[in-house]
Amino acid sequence: MHTIPEFLKEKVLFVTGATGFVGKAVVEKLLRHAPDLKRIYMLIRPKNRSNGVQITAEQRLCREVIPSSVFDQLRSDLGGRFDRMVQEKLVAVSFDLTLERLGIAPLLYEQMAQEVDIVISCAAAVVFDEPLDLALEQNTLGPKRIVEFARACQSAVLVHVSTAYVNGQRTGRISEEVWQPDQTVAQKISNGRVPAYGLESEIASIQKFSKEVELASHQPELQAQFVRMLDRQDRGKRVTEHRRVHQVEALRQRWKREQLVERGQVRGQELGWLDGYTMTKAMGEQIIVKMRGDLPTAIVRPSIIESSLSDPEPGWIDGLKVADPLIAHYGKGRLPDFPANPDAILDIIPVDYVTNVILSVLPKVRQSKDVQVYHVTTGSHNPILVRELVDLVREYFIQHPFRDRNGKPIPVLPWKYRPLKQYLRRCRYRQQLPLKAMLWLMDRVPLLWSSRFKRRISLLDAMLDNALSLCEIYSPYTNLDCEFQMENIHKLQAEMDPQEREIFNCDVSRIHWPDYMQKIHIPGLKRHVLKTGEASKENR
Repeated sequence: MHTIPEFLKEKVLFVTGATGFVGKAVVEKLLRHAPDLKRIYMLIRPKNRSNGVQITAEQRLCREVIPSSVFDQLRSDLGGRFDRMVQEKLVAVSFDLTLERLGIAPLLYEQMAQEVDIVISCAAAVVFDEPLDLALEQNTLGPKRIVEFARACQSAVLVHVSTAYVNGQRTGRISEEVWQPDQTVAQKISNGRVPAYGLESEIASIQKFSKEVELASHQPELQAQFVRMLDRQDRGKRVTEHRRVHQVEALRQRWKREQLVERGQVRGQELGWLDGYTMTKAMGEQIIVKMRGDLPTAIVRPSIIESSLSDPEPGWIDGLKVADPLIAHYGKGRLPDFPANPDAILDIIPVDYVTNVILSVLPKVRQSKDVQVYHVTTGSHNPILVRELVDLVREYFIQHPFRDRNGKPIPVLPWKYRPLKQYLRRCRYRQQLPLKAMLWLMDRVPLLWSSRFKRRISLLDAMLDNALSLCEIYSPYTNLDCEFQMENIHKLQAEMDPQEREIFNCDVSRIHWPDYMQKIHIPGLKRHVLKTGEASKENR
């Protein structure tokens, strides 16, 4: 049996999502532990600046990926050879998941189809409140185009990164089974009537709804409503016509987004998923199963991905991830309570475990004619409850508090874990309504209030809106009653030799939650994302 580095020798890889959290971690581990691979085609979407100038895929590789702190250890180990390695091994390819044939130039598409041995699909819309049209394009139709490319290759295998939460509202022990096309969570958990669902018809329905929302956003009645809102907002200010046009367009885009996010949440929950994100991710799996033919395929399903346990360094993270807004707002006193189930398992997995599983399955993909699913989770073998995690976070911030503008420590209070309906009722009637009434008065009688008082009320209103938004987005995930099973990963680890088992560690029982949260994750969050400068002082 080949070791992973031996298997990857002279292989050509095609990696999507290369500028993202998991994608960067995968590329770093490949370069460090499989230096004899031939090439990595890194699929990177060009960006447009506000002034219309485009940032190319090559520029994004040079500015966003190669300088990333994920490569700090490798850069230190290789010295001057690092630049030579990335020039030889990494090739930026301009692509777009929303376009046919991925928007890749035809000649390059054909060239890569001749060369590529392994396709690793990490690209996705990864926020829970993504507008439904964008989530469909990236999470469902994107995988369709990736499968089409992989099937066009001479002899490729596909590893697709999904999410454990495609299992939606299911409870209890959840096995590593693939989602078949035209199947919903509601069908699995209900004995009664369930909403009609077909994969192709659902895609068509979402596309139709998205077009209707776009048309509705241009209706004169709605445009007039936007203008009235701006008249109140801009009262007493000098606003140019150019600025007003941009303001109206911003309100139109916000209205559109709200309609599409709400539709995703309602339809996703109706079909048994948690929201539009998990629905479209499950639909992406279904489209892979439907279209793959005999393409050797594995699906990796992580839970909530957070900072690394050890590789490339303890606490490496790239941007705020799922649990981090809750942690940051709690530490800053902006989230004094949350409607979570304190006895629910919060299934967190360090990013290096996800990377290790992705690379560990590569030599195995061809061994099965069926799609193999790998849950990369902790809830079934090393669970941490919501109350335990919150207690660890609170202990940390008591010892290492954030400070207010006056340098005083911000107190963190224990959560009461009120039920969702009670929490929302309390927020809306005791806090939000009085604040909105005060803002209404200040808007209509502005001279009665000091600017300091206005700023304070506006800040409180923004904090409350943010808390309600966090509640709406995250409460489904902090009230789940399920355990994702991991038999396939255990088999994978058992077949590895001891040395490789250390390098590509997938044993979640090694995670010690107090150390991970208090000595690794939160300091890493401060160091890499919040940039507070406090994490380094704590370790002196």
